[in-house]
Amino acid sequence: MNYSLAFRHHHLISVVMALILLACSLSFGLGVLKTSAEISWLDVIGEGSISLFTLMWIAFLLLSRPPGKVTTALIWGLALMMFSALLDVFDEFVHHAAEVDWLSMIESIPATFGITILSYGLYQWHLEQLALNKQLQRRESLARDHSQIDVITQLYTADYMRNRIAQQLLDNDHHDFSVVMLDIDDFDSFNRQHGHQEGDRILKDVANVILMNIRANDLACRYAGDRFILLLPQTSQNTANDIAQHIRHSLQHLAFKAPASNQPIYQSLTYAADEFRPGDQIDSLIQRINRRLDQRKSLIVNV
Repeated sequence: MNYSLAFRHHHLISVVMALILLACSLSFGLGVLKTSAEISWLDVIGEGSISLFTLMWIAFLLLSRPPGKVTTALIWGLALMMFSALLDVFDEFVHHAAEVDWLSMIESIPATFGITILSYGLYQWHLEQLALNKQLQRRESLARDHSQIDVITQLYTADYMRNRIAQQLLDNDHHDFSVVMLDIDDFDSFNRQHGHQEGDRILKDVANVILMNIRANDLACRYAGDRFILLLPQTSQNTANDIAQHIRHSLQHLAFKAPASNQPIYQSLTYAADEFRPGDQIDSLIQRINRRLDQRKSLIVNV
Protein backbone atom coordinates (compact mmCIF):
# COMPACT_ATOMS: atom_id res chain seq x y z
CA MET A 1 0.00 0.00 0.00
CA ASN A 2 1.12 3.52 -0.82
CA TYR A 3 0.73 5.66 2.31
CA SER A 4 1.51 8.83 0.34
CA LEU A 5 -1.82 8.39 -1.46
CA ALA A 6 -3.67 9.18 1.76
CA PHE A 7 -2.53 12.81 1.57
CA ARG A 8 -4.21 13.12 -1.83
CA HIS A 9 -7.57 12.07 -0.37
CA HIS A 10 -7.89 14.74 2.32
CA HIS A 11 -11.39 15.71 1.15
CA LEU A 12 -12.64 12.11 1.33
CA ILE A 13 -10.96 11.60 4.71
CA SER A 14 -12.77 14.73 5.94
CA VAL A 15 -16.08 13.29 4.74
CA VAL A 16 -15.49 10.00 6.57
CA MET A 17 -14.44 11.75 9.79
CA ALA A 18 -17.41 14.12 9.59
CA LEU A 19 -19.86 11.20 9.22
CA ILE A 20 -18.29 9.41 12.19
CA LEU A 21 -18.58 12.56 14.34
CA LEU A 22 -22.14 13.14 13.13
CA ALA A 23 -23.15 9.59 14.06
CA CYS A 24 -21.60 10.02 17.52
CA SER A 25 -23.27 13.42 18.04
CA LEU A 26 -26.73 12.28 16.95
CA SER A 27 -26.66 9.06 18.93
CA PHE A 28 -25.07 10.20 22.20
CA GLY A 29 -26.09 13.83 22.06
CA LEU A 30 -29.79 13.06 21.68
CA GLY A 31 -29.94 9.98 23.88
CA VAL A 32 -29.38 8.69 27.39
CA LEU A 33 -26.83 5.96 28.09
CA LYS A 34 -28.19 2.52 28.93
CA THR A 35 -26.99 0.48 31.86
CA SER A 36 -24.66 -2.42 31.17
CA ALA A 37 -27.45 -4.90 31.82
CA GLU A 38 -29.61 -3.29 29.14
CA ILE A 39 -26.99 -3.57 26.41
CA SER A 40 -27.29 -6.48 24.01
CA TRP A 41 -23.62 -7.29 23.56
CA LEU A 42 -24.30 -9.84 20.84
CA ASP A 43 -25.92 -7.11 18.75
CA VAL A 44 -23.01 -4.79 19.56
CA ILE A 45 -20.52 -7.36 18.28
CA GLY A 46 -22.51 -8.07 15.11
CA GLU A 47 -23.35 -4.48 14.21
CA GLY A 48 -19.99 -3.17 15.44
CA SER A 49 -18.08 -5.60 13.22
CA ILE A 50 -19.97 -4.26 10.19
CA SER A 51 -18.91 -0.71 11.10
CA LEU A 52 -15.32 -1.77 11.74
CA PHE A 53 -14.91 -3.73 8.53
CA THR A 54 -16.51 -0.97 6.49
CA LEU A 55 -14.02 1.49 7.98
CA MET A 56 -11.16 -0.92 7.16
CA TRP A 57 -12.31 -1.17 3.54
CA ILE A 58 -12.35 2.62 3.34
CA ALA A 59 -8.80 2.76 4.71
CA PHE A 60 -7.56 0.16 2.21
CA LEU A 61 -9.10 2.09 -0.69
CA LEU A 62 -7.57 5.39 0.47
CA LEU A 63 -4.14 3.76 0.72
CA SER A 64 -4.23 1.89 -2.57
CA ARG A 65 -6.12 3.97 -5.14
CA PRO A 66 -5.37 7.34 -6.73
CA PRO A 67 -8.00 10.11 -6.64
CA GLY A 68 -10.74 9.86 -9.26
CA LYS A 69 -14.44 9.28 -9.78
CA VAL A 70 -14.18 5.55 -9.06
CA THR A 71 -12.41 6.10 -5.74
CA THR A 72 -14.83 8.89 -4.80
CA ALA A 73 -17.90 6.74 -5.51
CA LEU A 74 -16.50 3.76 -3.59
CA ILE A 75 -15.57 5.86 -0.56
CA TRP A 76 -18.87 7.76 -0.48
CA GLY A 77 -20.84 4.53 -0.78
CA LEU A 78 -18.91 2.81 1.99
CA ALA A 79 -18.96 5.92 4.19
CA LEU A 80 -22.76 6.19 4.03
CA MET A 81 -23.09 2.48 4.80
CA MET A 82 -20.69 2.92 7.71
CA PHE A 83 -22.77 5.87 8.94
CA SER A 84 -25.92 3.72 9.07
CA ALA A 85 -23.99 0.89 10.74
CA LEU A 86 -22.65 3.29 13.39
CA LEU A 87 -26.14 4.62 14.13
CA ASP A 88 -27.22 1.01 14.47
CA VAL A 89 -24.49 0.03 16.91
CA PHE A 90 -24.66 3.25 18.94
CA ASP A 91 -28.39 2.65 19.31
CA GLU A 92 -27.48 -0.34 21.46
CA PHE A 93 -25.86 1.97 24.02
CA VAL A 94 -28.48 4.73 24.35
CA HIS A 95 -32.20 5.32 24.91
CA HIS A 96 -33.87 7.89 22.72
CA ALA A 97 -36.83 9.94 23.80
CA ALA A 98 -40.07 9.69 21.83
CA GLU A 99 -39.44 13.04 20.16
CA VAL A 100 -36.26 11.72 18.53
CA ASP A 101 -37.66 8.43 17.33
CA TRP A 102 -37.05 9.76 13.83
CA LEU A 103 -33.38 8.86 14.35
CA SER A 104 -34.19 5.15 14.50
CA MET A 105 -36.47 5.50 11.51
CA ILE A 106 -33.77 7.00 9.26
CA GLU A 107 -30.97 4.63 10.23
CA SER A 108 -31.30 2.59 7.04
CA ILE A 109 -31.71 5.54 4.63
CA PRO A 110 -27.99 6.46 4.38
CA ALA A 111 -27.17 2.78 3.81
CA THR A 112 -29.67 2.64 0.92
CA PHE A 113 -28.04 5.63 -0.76
CA GLY A 114 -24.62 4.22 0.12
CA ILE A 115 -25.16 0.83 -1.48
CA THR A 116 -26.54 2.55 -4.61
CA ILE A 117 -23.44 4.76 -4.91
CA LEU A 118 -21.18 1.81 -4.06
CA SER A 119 -22.79 -0.26 -6.83
CA TYR A 120 -22.13 2.55 -9.31
CA GLY A 121 -18.51 2.73 -8.10
CA LEU A 122 -18.05 -1.02 -8.44
CA TYR A 123 -19.43 -0.90 -11.98
CA GLN A 124 -17.00 1.89 -12.89
CA TRP A 125 -14.21 -0.12 -11.24
CA HIS A 126 -15.21 -3.08 -13.41
CA LEU A 127 -14.91 -0.92 -16.55
CA GLU A 128 -11.56 0.36 -15.30
CA GLN A 129 -10.27 -3.19 -14.81
CA LEU A 130 -11.40 -4.18 -18.30
CA ALA A 131 -9.42 -1.27 -19.75
CA LEU A 132 -6.36 -2.17 -17.66
CA ASN A 133 -6.58 -5.83 -18.69
CA LYS A 134 -6.53 -4.81 -22.35
CA GLN A 135 -3.40 -2.76 -21.71
CA LEU A 136 -1.76 -5.69 -19.86
CA GLN A 137 -2.59 -8.05 -22.72
CA ARG A 138 -0.92 -5.68 -25.17
CA ARG A 139 2.13 -5.42 -22.90
CA GLU A 140 2.34 -9.21 -22.48
CA SER A 141 2.11 -9.64 -26.24
CA LEU A 142 4.90 -7.10 -26.62
CA ALA A 143 6.96 -8.93 -24.00
CA ARG A 144 6.55 -12.22 -25.87
CA ASP A 145 7.77 -10.52 -29.04
CA HIS A 146 10.70 -9.06 -27.13
CA SER A 147 11.64 -12.20 -25.23
CA GLN A 148 14.96 -12.67 -27.06
CA ILE A 149 17.26 -11.39 -24.34
CA ASP A 150 20.94 -12.21 -24.07
CA VAL A 151 21.56 -13.86 -20.70
CA ILE A 152 24.95 -12.24 -20.05
CA THR A 153 24.46 -8.64 -21.18
CA GLN A 154 20.66 -8.40 -20.83
CA LEU A 155 20.61 -6.79 -24.28
CA TYR A 156 18.42 -8.11 -27.07
CA THR A 157 19.89 -10.72 -29.39
CA ALA A 158 20.84 -10.52 -33.07
CA ASP A 159 17.54 -12.13 -34.09
CA TYR A 160 15.61 -9.36 -32.41
CA MET A 161 17.80 -6.77 -34.14
CA ARG A 162 17.05 -8.38 -37.50
CA ASN A 163 13.31 -8.12 -36.76
CA ARG A 164 13.64 -4.44 -35.90
CA ILE A 165 15.67 -3.68 -39.02
CA ALA A 166 13.04 -5.52 -41.05
CA GLN A 167 10.42 -3.28 -39.48
CA GLN A 168 12.44 -0.21 -40.41
CA LEU A 169 12.67 -1.42 -44.01
CA LEU A 170 8.90 -1.92 -44.14
CA ASP A 171 8.24 1.56 -42.78
CA ASN A 172 8.49 3.81 -45.79
CA ASP A 173 8.61 6.92 -43.61
CA HIS A 174 11.62 5.80 -41.54
CA HIS A 175 14.24 4.61 -44.00
CA ASP A 176 16.76 7.18 -42.78
CA PHE A 177 18.51 4.99 -40.24
CA SER A 178 22.03 3.81 -39.55
CA VAL A 179 23.56 0.65 -38.14
CA VAL A 180 26.73 0.49 -36.04
CA MET A 181 28.74 -2.66 -35.31
CA LEU A 182 31.19 -2.65 -32.38
CA ASP A 183 33.81 -5.28 -31.52
CA ILE A 184 35.92 -5.48 -28.33
CA ASP A 185 39.63 -5.49 -29.16
CA ASP A 186 41.72 -8.51 -28.02
CA PHE A 187 38.77 -10.08 -26.23
CA ASP A 188 39.98 -13.63 -26.95
CA SER A 189 43.31 -12.84 -25.33
CA PHE A 190 41.57 -11.41 -22.26
CA ASN A 191 39.45 -14.58 -21.98
CA ARG A 192 42.51 -16.83 -22.19
CA GLN A 193 44.35 -14.81 -19.56
CA HIS A 194 41.56 -14.14 -17.06
CA GLY A 195 38.91 -16.76 -17.81
CA HIS A 196 35.45 -16.71 -19.29
CA GLN A 197 33.81 -15.56 -16.06
CA GLU A 198 35.82 -12.33 -16.14
CA GLY A 199 35.13 -12.12 -19.85
CA ASP A 200 31.41 -12.13 -19.09
CA ARG A 201 31.97 -9.25 -16.69
CA ILE A 202 33.66 -7.30 -19.49
CA LEU A 203 30.71 -7.95 -21.78
CA LYS A 204 28.32 -6.63 -19.12
CA ASP A 205 30.46 -3.51 -18.60
CA VAL A 206 30.64 -2.82 -22.32
CA ALA A 207 26.87 -3.29 -22.63
CA ASN A 208 26.34 -0.75 -19.84
CA VAL A 209 28.70 1.75 -21.47
CA ILE A 210 26.84 1.38 -24.76
CA LEU A 211 23.47 1.93 -23.09
CA MET A 212 24.74 5.06 -21.34
CA ASN A 213 25.86 6.58 -24.63
CA ILE A 214 22.88 5.93 -26.89
CA ARG A 215 19.58 7.77 -27.13
CA ALA A 216 16.18 6.66 -25.85
CA ASN A 217 14.95 5.57 -29.29
CA ASP A 218 18.16 3.74 -30.22
CA LEU A 219 18.47 -0.04 -29.92
CA ALA A 220 21.55 -1.94 -28.73
CA CYS A 221 21.87 -5.72 -29.13
CA ARG A 222 24.55 -8.32 -28.64
CA TYR A 223 25.29 -9.57 -32.14
CA ALA A 224 27.65 -12.47 -31.39
CA GLY A 225 30.55 -13.17 -29.06
CA ASP A 226 32.20 -9.84 -28.30
CA ARG A 227 30.38 -8.01 -31.10
CA PHE A 228 27.51 -5.58 -30.56
CA ILE A 229 25.14 -3.98 -33.03
CA LEU A 230 23.21 -0.70 -32.78
CA LEU A 231 20.16 0.46 -34.71
CA LEU A 232 19.94 4.25 -34.81
CA PRO A 233 16.63 5.47 -36.27
CA GLN A 234 16.54 8.74 -38.22
CA THR A 235 20.30 9.00 -38.01
CA SER A 236 22.89 9.80 -40.69
CA GLN A 237 26.18 7.93 -40.96
CA ASN A 238 28.10 10.96 -39.63
CA THR A 239 25.95 11.08 -36.50
CA ALA A 240 26.27 7.31 -36.12
CA ASN A 241 30.07 7.65 -36.25
CA ASP A 242 29.90 10.34 -33.55
CA ILE A 243 27.82 8.10 -31.28
CA ALA A 244 30.22 5.19 -31.81
CA GLN A 245 33.17 7.47 -31.01
CA HIS A 246 31.50 8.53 -27.74
CA ILE A 247 31.06 4.88 -26.79
CA ARG A 248 34.67 4.12 -27.69
CA HIS A 249 36.04 7.04 -25.65
CA SER A 250 33.85 6.18 -22.65
CA LEU A 251 35.08 2.59 -22.66
CA GLN A 252 38.73 3.66 -22.92
CA HIS A 253 38.37 5.48 -19.59
CA LEU A 254 36.68 2.59 -17.79
CA ALA A 255 39.14 0.77 -15.51
CA PHE A 256 38.42 -2.95 -15.18
CA LYS A 257 39.87 -4.77 -12.16
CA ALA A 258 40.51 -8.46 -12.75
CA PRO A 259 41.19 -10.62 -9.63
CA ALA A 260 44.43 -11.98 -11.10
CA SER A 261 45.79 -8.54 -11.93
CA ASN A 262 46.84 -5.72 -9.62
CA GLN A 263 46.73 -3.22 -12.45
CA PRO A 264 43.54 -1.77 -13.96
CA ILE A 265 42.75 -3.03 -17.43
CA TYR A 266 41.42 -0.61 -20.03
CA GLN A 267 39.41 -1.97 -22.92
CA SER A 268 39.09 -0.59 -26.42
CA LEU A 269 36.80 -1.41 -29.29
CA THR A 270 36.64 -1.07 -33.04
CA TYR A 271 33.50 0.06 -34.78
CA ALA A 272 32.01 0.51 -38.22
CA ALA A 273 28.92 2.49 -39.15
CA ASP A 274 26.78 2.55 -42.26
CA GLU A 275 23.43 4.03 -43.18
CA PHE A 276 20.54 2.61 -45.14
CA ARG A 277 20.83 2.67 -48.91
CA PRO A 278 17.93 2.29 -51.35
CA GLY A 279 17.48 -1.37 -52.21
CA ASP A 280 19.09 -2.61 -49.01
CA GLN A 281 17.82 -5.83 -47.46
CA ILE A 282 18.55 -7.09 -43.96
CA ASP A 283 21.31 -9.49 -45.01
CA SER A 284 22.98 -7.08 -47.42
CA LEU A 285 23.04 -4.30 -44.82
CA ILE A 286 24.39 -6.46 -41.99
CA GLN A 287 26.95 -8.19 -44.25
CA ARG A 288 28.21 -4.83 -45.48
CA ILE A 289 28.65 -3.48 -41.96
CA ASN A 290 30.30 -6.75 -40.85
CA ARG A 291 32.78 -6.61 -43.75
CA ARG A 292 33.62 -3.01 -42.98
CA LEU A 293 34.25 -3.87 -39.32
CA ASP A 294 36.40 -6.90 -40.23
CA GLN A 295 38.48 -4.70 -42.53
CA ARG A 296 39.07 -2.21 -39.73
CA LYS A 297 39.99 -5.03 -37.34
CA SER A 298 42.50 -6.47 -39.83
CA LEU A 299 44.10 -3.04 -40.30
CA ILE A 300 44.58 -2.72 -36.54
CA VAL A 301 46.15 -6.21 -36.32
CA ASN A 302 48.50 -5.47 -39.22
CA VAL A 303 49.57 -2.21 -37.62
